[in-house]
Amino acid sequence: MDRREAIFKVATLMGVTLSAPLISGLVYGQGNTLLDIPDGYISPLATDTQQKMIAEIAELIIPTTSTPGAKAAKVPEFINVLITDCYPKQDQKRFFEGLDKLDADAKSAHGKGFLTITKAQQTALLKKAEAEAQALRKTKPSAPAPFFQMIKEMTVTGYFTSEIGATKALNYVAVPGAFRPCEPLKPGQKSWAT
Repeated sequence: MDRREAIFKVATLMGVTLSAPLISGLVYGQGNTLLDIPDGYISPLATDTQQKMIAEIAELIIPTTSTPGAKAAKVPEFINVLITDCYPKQDQKRFFEGLDKLDADAKSAHGKGFLTITKAQQTALLKKAEAEAQALRKTKPSAPAPFFQMIKEMTVTGYFTSEIGATKALNYVAVPGAFRPCEPLKPGQKSWAT
C-alpha cells in the first residue's frame, strides 16, 4: 500500500470527506515523495510570516497534549510540500490569500499580526474562519474549498499519516490479528490506526 492509498483509507475510516484540491494534490502530485520531507522545509512560494503562520495554525488545530502535536509530526513541512508541489496555481493563490487575510483580520481586530497576538485570540480568529468556511460550503457547495478547510484538511491528513500520528495518537499494531469489525472501544481508548 502506498502513501496515497493509506491516506484515502485513513480518511474513510475517520469519516472524513477530502476536498477536491487535497485529493488532486495527493493523486496528481508531481511525483515527489512525501515520506522524506527535510526538517524545516520552506516553501519557495511563502513568505517568512506565512511559513510561521502555517506552523502556528497547524499546532493550534492539533496541539501538543499527552501526545505530540502537529509541529512534532512535521505537519508544517508536509503542508509546505503539498501546497508547493501538488496543488494547482489557483489553489495555491487561494491558500496564501487566506493566510494574508487571517493576518489582516488579526491586525484589524487586535492591532497586531496573527503571530504576535495571544493563543486565545488566534483560536478565536480560527474559529471565525471555520464558521465562515462552513457557511460558504452550505450556501455554495460547489465553490472552491475555503482557506480554513484547506489548511485543516492538510493538517489532519499530515498528522494522522505521520509516524507520530499513527503510533502515538492512534493505536497501532504493525501486524494486526484477525479482523473484528465490531470491537467496542474501552473508555479513553485510542482509535485504531491499523
